[in-house]
Amino acid sequence: MKRLLFFALLLLTGRAAAQQEPAPFVKHLVFPAGATLDEKVALAARLVPSEAQLAWQRMELTAFLHFGINTFTDREWGDGTEDPALFNPTAFDADQWIRTLKQAGFRMVILTAKHHDGFCLWPTKTTRHSVASSPWRDGRGDVVREVRDACERHGMKFGVYLSPWDRNAACYGDSKAYNRFFIRQLTELLSNYGEVHEVWFDGANGEGPNGRKQVYDWDAFYRTIRRLQPNAVTAIMGDDVRWVGNEKGIGREMEWSATVLTPGVYARSGENNKRLGVYGKAPDLGSRKMLEKATELFWYPSEVDVSIRPGWFYHATEDAKVKSLKHLADIYFQSVGYNSVLLLNVPPDRRGRIHAADSTRLQELAGYLERTFADDRVLDGGETWQAAGGEERIWELKPGSRINVVLLQENIACGQRVDGFCVEARTAAGWQLLGEGTTIGYKRLLRVPEVEASALRIRLKQTRLDARICRVGAFRAEPLAEQSEQAAWNDLPRETWRVISESPLTVDFGREVSLAAFTYAPAGGEAKSDMAFRYDLSVSDDGRNWRTVISDGEFSNIVNNPLPQTVAFPRKVVGRWVRLDATTPEGGAARILSEEFGVTLAAPKDDETCVYATPSAPLTLAPGDPHPKVGGWRFYTAHEFRDGDTQQCQPLGFMQHNGRAMSRSARVDNLACSKVEDGVLHMWAREEPDSVDNRFGRKVKYSHACYRTSLPGSREAWCNFTENMRIEIRFRRTDTRGFNDALWFMGNNGRPWPANGEIDLLENPKRKINQRAHFTLHSEHHYAGVVGGAGSVTATTDLSDMTQWNIYWLEWYPDRIVGGVNGTAYFEHRKGADGNNDWPWSDPAGFFLIFSSGISDDPKAWPGAVEPSEWDPAAPPSMEVDWVRVYVNDRYAGAPAPEVKYY
Repeated sequence: MKRLLFFALLLLTGRAAAQQEPAPFVKHLVFPAGATLDEKVALAARLVPSEAQLAWQRMELTAFLHFGINTFTDREWGDGTEDPALFNPTAFDADQWIRTLKQAGFRMVILTAKHHDGFCLWPTKTTRHSVASSPWRDGRGDVVREVRDACERHGMKFGVYLSPWDRNAACYGDSKAYNRFFIRQLTELLSNYGEVHEVWFDGANGEGPNGRKQVYDWDAFYRTIRRLQPNAVTAIMGDDVRWVGNEKGIGREMEWSATVLTPGVYARSGENNKRLGVYGKAPDLGSRKMLEKATELFWYPSEVDVSIRPGWFYHATEDAKVKSLKHLADIYFQSVGYNSVLLLNVPPDRRGRIHAADSTRLQELAGYLERTFADDRVLDGGETWQAAGGEERIWELKPGSRINVVLLQENIACGQRVDGFCVEARTAAGWQLLGEGTTIGYKRLLRVPEVEASALRIRLKQTRLDARICRVGAFRAEPLAEQSEQAAWNDLPRETWRVISESPLTVDFGREVSLAAFTYAPAGGEAKSDMAFRYDLSVSDDGRNWRTVISDGEFSNIVNNPLPQTVAFPRKVVGRWVRLDATTPEGGAARILSEEFGVTLAAPKDDETCVYATPSAPLTLAPGDPHPKVGGWRFYTAHEFRDGDTQQCQPLGFMQHNGRAMSRSARVDNLACSKVEDGVLHMWAREEPDSVDNRFGRKVKYSHACYRTSLPGSREAWCNFTENMRIEIRFRRTDTRGFNDALWFMGNNGRPWPANGEIDLLENPKRKINQRAHFTLHSEHHYAGVVGGAGSVTATTDLSDMTQWNIYWLEWYPDRIVGGVNGTAYFEHRKGADGNNDWPWSDPAGFFLIFSSGISDDPKAWPGAVEPSEWDPAAPPSMEVDWVRVYVNDRYAGAPAPEVKYY
């Protein structure tokens, strides 16, 4: 009876009673057993944030800094096996991070001190998987320290993200051991870096149904935080700040901070939330309907986390995919303007700096928000209005006001009390409804049709006790044009595909293609039960024999952030068929629609199909036929290395080249180190059991192959190379240190080198394994690599993969030489350029072609020295030539092609 009398008095005494309300409930309240809905509503009105939660809410804009080993592996979720030596930012500048964010209006940064890969950005004593094992700062660097110090210098608050899931820690899954391990890491961060304002625990875990099972000791974690950083708020897997439920940057229009959702760190959360039918993504977490069955209530405000880019870590491929100003402005209005705090991720790049694309967009956003909210048209909008449901009030506007944004704020230090309101404007035609809603909370921004008005009328349709409206504002936001951010992620029209199946997704592209990446884009940007998570990707040339390209890959964080994920191949992938065999997060078979899958073609320099639709196909051209893809050239002759055009498996039309330069480190022995097989010239090197004579008076340990075209005028001669020709060579080689695989031309004129002229169509010296192609000219006065030379006429380009077939080509004109690979020219030198008047390239004697491996045993030489211990006895270092094709243009005035044909 006493309890009922108390609630009756509380509900009936009106304004006077409201001014003398009992003490509030800080952060949490338990409803008395048997309380009616009205009684619960009255109690809910008195639930207020803690001081730390209130300070956190007032920050409005906070920034995430995803930076770590993933930055250097180009992944979103690392697997913990990464080499710490990869972490090496070249121009790390924490001040640039914090200064950029401070100028953009952010008040706190949260650094990913440890992500799921377990790599720690501070020199922790718990693991070697940290910056201490990296070359950065000679292993003495501390990212956490440098960022924390920069925050101190720039007046920015500081938070840490520490992932509970750790894919590197050997003790993960041994719950007691790992919990002790995690508490030691947490203790280091909270003890050694000054005040920490927010501790962010991610709930992500991709172990899957058969993965390691870890039971976290949340109580011990939070006791550690409260002991070491009592003023810090705990986010996501904490009880101070909750995740909004998506990573799109969109809050709820009805966003309750006083919520029935029990934080997941409490043991009772599962039972409570199941009984109420609520979960983190539920649309309603605190309405009167939800209060009916609730037994307790939490002040548990929403944090909206979203990245400025599609991914959370930096990827160079996303530099052009930074969210537009309009998109970011929409996010601001739908997060801060929906009673939430915005946590915007801005990932530093591999240099250790915020990329210009991101900083520029941040400056644009800051400028836009400053312009929008600089001129509040409401007079006396900062006066507190205490009112109950059904009451209304008018605010006068400055003369000549045109508005399209209305700002409403409650004094949430007294609780969140409005659950129904409408806004009207007084116009020349009378009062006009602008908008209405349910919750206000800390801040509500209504974007309304632009109108010229002289006053606003706010009516509270329903409240919980008396509301405290502490701010009313009206503004005009400059309209922003829609900007398409949907970067193309499929380069092959799907109408040319033939989809064999959707589980696994198997596609026939109809022709051979060279791929740089593929993309998985869940339909509608929504998570679904049969979406892909883990996958294997394979390609095939015939639809029967498959090559695995990626094994046990994963679409990291795809459930929470179901946006297109592009996976770049470390090297180009060539094939006609592709198969994506995927499983769901729960381990079942995934179903991938063809419209959810896309491919990115390799860059023209890596794509031989820019030269021939099917480069491996037999040649069908006859002399005089036009080039199938390159205009201005007609077919002249070719060498296709047919098995029938051989003697002792050696190609006719070529001869052994016993040059001194080719024999410094190895004996040239074509019979032992080469053969033509299946239409390809194979050349390799081998280590001899005993030293052999190189034919120039030196004992060497190696043998290799070296070919040149047959002597002009000989019976086997098939081409004398000269100007007004286009020469193409389809070539590949193995990745082996100490080799300088080369395709090159030398003059037939008999003059000494370099006066005779040399054209290096390709050189690839490998002191360290690389994919760099060099094109160089050597002549009497302008050459490289020889003492006394007066300069270098050279150019380079980095390819995706030189172990796969590429077409290297040369276009030879009387006044210039152009060189390239596949679909890209990367070298051009004109006669007389840079003072080079040497021009042996027009010599009527012509040039011969050489294939050489350039093996070296000299560590000081350009290619370095070979290391046979690295060789696979079953697959020795090798280079292969598929064919040589020659075309001429209309200015060609040389001899017709010899009658001998090797095609």
